[in-house]
Amino acid sequence: ELINMKKIIQKEKIDLIHAHWILPQGVLAALFKKIFNMPYIITVHAGDIFPIKSPFFRYLSKMALQNCDYCTANSSYTKNAVLNIVQIDKIKVIPMGVDLGLFSKNKKNNALRKKFKIKGKLILSVGRLAEKKGIKYLIKAMPDVLKKFPDAKLMIVGDGPEKENITRLISELRVSKNVILAGKIRNRELPAYYATADVFAGPSIITKKGDTEGLGVVFLEALASGTCVIGSNVGGIPDIIKNRKNGLLVPQKNSIELGNAIIEVLTNKTLRDQMIENGNRHIKKNFSWNNVAEKFDNLIEKIGQF
Repeated sequence: ELINMKKIIQKEKIDLIHAHWILPQGVLAALFKKIFNMPYIITVHAGDIFPIKSPFFRYLSKMALQNCDYCTANSSYTKNAVLNIVQIDKIKVIPMGVDLGLFSKNKKNNALRKKFKIKGKLILSVGRLAEKKGIKYLIKAMPDVLKKFPDAKLMIVGDGPEKENITRLISELRVSKNVILAGKIRNRELPAYYATADVFAGPSIITKKGDTEGLGVVFLEALASGTCVIGSNVGGIPDIIKNRKNGLLVPQKNSIELGNAIIEVLTNKTLRDQMIENGNRHIKKNFSWNNVAEKFDNLIEKIGQF
């Protein structure tokens, strides 16, 4: 196998490995460096580091990070998590980006409102139905929101292990008429959902196992689509949302605060429009794929000395 790998490296003229995730990719990159003397970069996405509890896996992670030529993290929160495992100097934050050609306010589609029979305000949430996404807290916020906006609808895009619990909660709170479980939506269709929504809410939490949102690409997509955003003050989300400047940050697991934030955004048009404008500018400056790609390109050139 190693002979075959050497042939592939020579044939493809591979000069450097860029490993996304520490385990197992980063460990394999460290092995390749030892055998083939090949430099490597590790990009940490959070899901590969927050839940690591096993001493064995922490050892492997530490080894991979200590031997890498550079480490990038998708947020300042993820960077700090890396530094809790091992102190390394060659580390910087380079976030994931968003395609500004794909996500824009021009993708607004009122046919969606007709399709789902939405007459009032539309609150959107996109993400896997997993514990760390905190969707149950958003559903629990709906009764308060509906007191102010009886025609409002919450649309949840995504699927996952929490679907059964979420469905049960919707029934218990008697908000079935105002909550739409849209399931999985194809990526190419998502821009229209973001641009058509009045507000995007991402109520992520820190789980008991320590897992949380490394960055929150959905917030980038929403902001690029000209939609106001509300997020929890956890993980890498504060790298994107600057409270009351380009969105609202609320405490995690707090349905009352979340409901109040939704009501404020839907009520205060001046604040909403200002945050949308600031958010769009913030995304273009810091999170466009062109800017992100340039940062990675500069780093790769520096390490590979191409």
